[in-house]
Parts: sequence; C-alpha cells; structure tokens
Amino acid sequence: MASRAAEEAGSLLLKHMHGQLKLGHKEGRANLVTDVDVMAEKCVLGILQSEFPDFSILSEESPAVARDSQFTWVIDPLDGTNNYVHGVPFICVSIGLAIGKQPIIGVIYDPVRKELFTAQKGRGASLNGLPISVAQRTATKESFLGVDLGYDADKGKAMLDFVQVPWPDIGGLRLMGSAALGLTYVACGRLDAYIHPYLYPWDVAAAIALVEESGGKITDWQGQPATIESRVIVAANETLHAEFLKLIQGQSQLRFRSV
Repeated sequence: MASRAAEEAGSLLLKHMHGQLKLGHKEGRANLVTDVDVMAEKCVLGILQSEFPDFSILSEESPAVARDSQFTWVIDPLDGTNNYVHGVPFICVSIGLAIGKQPIIGVIYDPVRKELFTAQKGRGASLNGLPISVAQRTATKESFLGVDLGYDADKGKAMLDFVQVPWPDIGGLRLMGSAALGLTYVACGRLDAYIHPYLYPWDVAAAIALVEESGGKITDWQGQPATIESRVIVAANETLHAEFLKLIQGQSQLRFRSV
C-alpha cells in the first residue's frame, strides 16, 4: 500500500516537474513549497487513510493527525523541493511507518529513475525487489561522502566549515539536495556516508529503516540510535560511521549546534 502511494505520487511529481509551479515559502532559508507538493501529499494521504484510517499521520505539508494508535505514517510527498523547482532530477517521495519514534517500514520512490526502495524491520531492504546493502569500504580516504546544509543558515555554515576537515582525505563529496534520497544512497551503497545538521521527521523516517535494514548504522551526533525525532544524522557502515562520528564530535561548532 505504501509502495503504491509512493509510486502514484511520484508519477504526479514527474508529470508536473517542468510545468508552471506555484511557489510559496516556509520558515527557514530558501525553504520552498509548491502546489505540486500539496497535490502529491493529498494523493499519498488518500491512499493510506483509505486503508489505515486509525493510524496517526505526520506529514510535511499538513497539520499532524493524532489518533489512538501506536502507528504513525510519516510522509514527505516531495523531498528535494528546491531541486524540483530548479529542474534538478534528484527528488523522491518518502513514506515511513513508525511505532512510537522508531520506523519499522520505509518506502522511498525516485520517480525520475523509477527506483522504488523498500525496507521492513527484520526483513531487509530492496531496490525494485532486489536486495541492497551498504558499501563495505572502510577507509575514509576512499569514501564518497554526501552532505546537506538544511534551512538554518548558521547550521549550514557550520557544516560547510566541517567538510573542510575531511575533504583532503576523502574520495569525494556531494551536496545532495534531498536528505531522504541521500540517506537511501547510503543504504544501497552509492554513498559511503551521509551527514546532515538539521532534519525533520519526514526527512528521516523511511530512510532510517532503509539504512538499518541494509546493514548500515544511523545515529545522531551523540551516537544515539536515530529516531524520527533526530534532528542531526550520520549514516554509514559500522566502520566509517565510527570514523565520521569521531570527526563530528571533534568539531566544537558542530557539537554546539547539534540541537
């Protein structure tokens, strides 16, 4: 059901990607929203609520819906809105299902590449039905690191300062523009690690399940297991996670701005 919702919303995103968009601004630096975000969200909610009317809902573009249920759908109908607005084809639909604060199902759909990533707690992770796993590189000098800056100017500046530290000794650095898809690229081994300084539940809910079920480790910057309430994230395989966490904790400006 979540996969169908993601694919239908993704088709809608793709249909309108190069059309005339109605833009709005949310709190935070360059935090855009479009009419297509809202349409895609309605599509996802319509499908999920018809099948699971008793589940709570936490979605980026609508007020939270609290019901008497241990289950919560956590939805980002368009992660990578700035990419979308500028025609950069790196976007996704993100749907997670959590029990309390912990995701148990993750669905990420990239409509541009028609890639459907799914994970269920205890059952592994897959891409279009085939198993995926994190990369096995263990040397930071060979690692391909993804980061994003978020919408808080100070935290974004701190992240830019941080990446100067490992930059001479890593294999590559990419600014992704979609946290959910960046984390998913760790899950499938395209990125070795991903770090973000300022997240929301809909950015991470589905991706947490994917990273964990693909054999990766995803925590906050204090090393605590990630939940849907984690605002800062580092994800990688076990070895590289320890190395990048050490780098993060060695940077006082990042520790200070981690909440």
